[in-house]
Amino acid sequence: MPRDISTPMVAPMLSNYIRPCFMAILTFHSETKYVWTGPCDLIYAGNTYKGVGDFGKLAAVVEGTDVQAYGSSISLSGIDPALLAECLADIQLGAPATIFFALLDSNGSIFGTPYPLFVGTVDKPTIQMGTQAMTIALALENKLSNLSRANMRRYTNADQQLYYPGDTFFQSVESLNDQALLWLA
Repeated sequence: MPRDISTPMVAPMLSNYIRPCFMAILTFHSETKYVWTGPCDLIYAGNTYKGVGDFGKLAAVVEGTDVQAYGSSISLSGIDPALLAECLADIQLGAPATIFFALLDSNGSIFGTPYPLFVGTVDKPTIQMGTQAMTIALALENKLSNLSRANMRRYTNADQQLYYPGDTFFQSVESLNDQALLWLA
C-alpha cells in the first residue's frame, strides 16, 4: 500500500465494502475540466466533477521500480461527430492532467483525500468515428518522458535574456571563447 494514502482512506480499504472511483483534472484551451467515473455530479474541494459514467474509460496506470516514463490514457465516448472540429481545437498538447483514486461513503461523499494515481501531461488524441457517435482518447504522458528529450536551452546571454530579462549571469560567456587559460601544475 502506498505510504501517502490519507488515514481516513485506510479503514474503508481494509473493510469488506468499498466504493472506489476515479477522478480526473484535464486542462484544455477553453477551461479546466473536472470529471469522475460516477453517473452524476460530485463536488470536491470547491470543484464540480462531471459524471461521465459508462461513457468514460481509464487505461491502466502502471508504476515500476526502474526510471521509466509510464503513460496512460483517458477516453470519452458518445460524442456527437458534429463536434469533432471543436473538440480537436480545444485539446491542448502538453497541458497538465491528473488522475485520482478516491473512496466514497454510503452518502456519496469522499473519504479522506483522493490519492493521485497519475500526474502528467496531455499527449496526442486518438479519434474513433462511428455512425452515431465518436470516441476521443487522450494519451497521457508522464513527466519523466522529458528526460529523453534534448534540452534546447543554450548557456548564452541571449538565451538567458529570453527567460530572465535583465539577468547578467551569462553576460561574459561569449568572451570566454577567446580566452587562453593556462593551467599550472
